[in-house]
Amino acid sequence: MVTRKCPICSSKESEKVYRQHFSGLSEGGLFDGYDVVVCSECGFGFADDIPDQSVFDEYYKQMSKYEKEYMGGQVSESTLSTYREIVKTVSTVLTDKQARILDVGCATGALLAEFKKSGYQNVTGLDPSSSCASTAQKLYGIRVLNCAVSELSEFETAFDFLILNDVLEHIRNLNSSLQLMRGLLKPNGMIWIEVPDVSLFSQYISAAFQQFSVEHINFFSPTSLANLIQQNGFETVGIWQNARQVETIIDPALSAIFKITEKKPAKLTVDRKTKSSMLEYIEKSFQVDSGILQKIEAIVASGKEIIVWGVGTHTQRLLATSHLGKAKIRAFVDSNARYQGKQLNNVPILPPEKIKGMHETIMISSCMYQEEIAGQIRNDFGLPNEISRLYEAG
Repeated sequence: MVTRKCPICSSKESEKVYRQHFSGLSEGGLFDGYDVVVCSECGFGFADDIPDQSVFDEYYKQMSKYEKEYMGGQVSESTLSTYREIVKTVSTVLTDKQARILDVGCATGALLAEFKKSGYQNVTGLDPSSSCASTAQKLYGIRVLNCAVSELSEFETAFDFLILNDVLEHIRNLNSSLQLMRGLLKPNGMIWIEVPDVSLFSQYISAAFQQFSVEHINFFSPTSLANLIQQNGFETVGIWQNARQVETIIDPALSAIFKITEKKPAKLTVDRKTKSSMLEYIEKSFQVDSGILQKIEAIVASGKEIIVWGVGTHTQRLLATSHLGKAKIRAFVDSNARYQGKQLNNVPILPPEKIKGMHETIMISSCMYQEEIAGQIRNDFGLPNEISRLYEAG
């Protein structure tokens, strides 16, 4: 692991506000935790004690969870609704329907498909997952470049508009990546960015500490996002705070449009809100966590064997921080084929169809997808097992 300078101002001084812990996969995982820190100079929040960018690039190639294979590559209606809002906002500044658009981290291409429906035909995607790239071509006829951001090379023709939707929170080397992006744009090019909004984390808590996920390593506020972008040759067109419906929960999002400028970057504005926002989120997460921990303790105390459905951030954190690691877990289950065949806490991860005939209670370890998983258990796979929910059905 490598100590990280502030990705915005390069300061080496930071204050740790929390340590996030994970129980890692037998292979293909990123790390067993990281420090959540705040820069002492500019106030930006980020994850420290993490691997180099090359490790992240390989992870997203091999362990992508954005294919939605169990849904045939399709995204949910709530996600489509968000995508339509994005297209509507972008169309107010990108009026030329012949504009060349590149969606960086496009997953299965659903957002670009919405742009195509609105009349934009010159759309291209980029994603490190070969499965995502092939699915985008199959579902929507969208060409996707199969590589990581750091592997991008020059294009013969520059783009008018770049999309970085839920991307920057995943990138370790922010400045070099943004400089690369800038080089892909025409002189008057623009860029759409959407990231989780740390300043609103405490207002929208579903699962405790979920915003400090395995994959999210940068925590942006309106101030810090503007600081980062302006230091890399862009100026603000507009910036908005949103509450996005994501499946069954509400997620705080920060959306913005920036355009290329040759102006000298303005002096950094100190972010005075991120630290207090993080501390409030951490305090409230502990409160939310207490009820979940009690349910897990009761499961462990019963001495019964269980099957745990879900092996993402939610489960990996609970294994490392609760009594779940002491539970008698016969198997983990996950619909993502990239997890299947691996182990978590020395317990095998199976595809759903492999637990037919097992009679143990299934504990659903997810907040966002809890009811969807419950539906799969009963309706898709016809499993009669008792279901244990950690969250109230709503």
